[in-house]
Amino acid sequence: MEWDGYKGGEIASKLAIEAVRRYIEGHFNEIEHQKENIMELISSAMDYANNVVFDKSKNADELKGMGTTLEICLIYNNRAYIGHIGDSRTYRIRGEIMRKLTQDHSYVETLVKGGTITKEEAKHHPKKNMLMKALRMWRNSRTRCNG
Repeated sequence: MEWDGYKGGEIASKLAIEAVRRYIEGHFNEIEHQKENIMELISSAMDYANNVVFDKSKNADELKGMGTTLEICLIYNNRAYIGHIGDSRTYRIRGEIMRKLTQDHSYVETLVKGGTITKEEAKHHPKKNMLMKALRMWRNSRTRCNG
């Protein structure tokens, strides 16, 4: 099964979404609702989802190596709190203006940021879909969150 460039990606994404939902619903009322606490909650939810996907991938041969990208947008008191891993993207649309809020965790994005290639070259690069971070690729590391 292929999805989002990963073996077992559809299963991994469903597991991750459910894990994040359960985690946030189960812990949101336990924290003080300040920016730092909400961002830590999102980061912990992503860690939890990563562990769920990683553990499931170890239990079935056909799921070994599965992974997924993940975007979280938690809206509280008119503020959007974002958790992000992979090359899926989060955008903000206001009126006629659309702005990308996240940076891809891809090999090509690393090359662009480092000045090795241009954004135009990145569009056609042979490794444009190679991820540097995704759920199941990391253990006990923190994700990038924006408040």
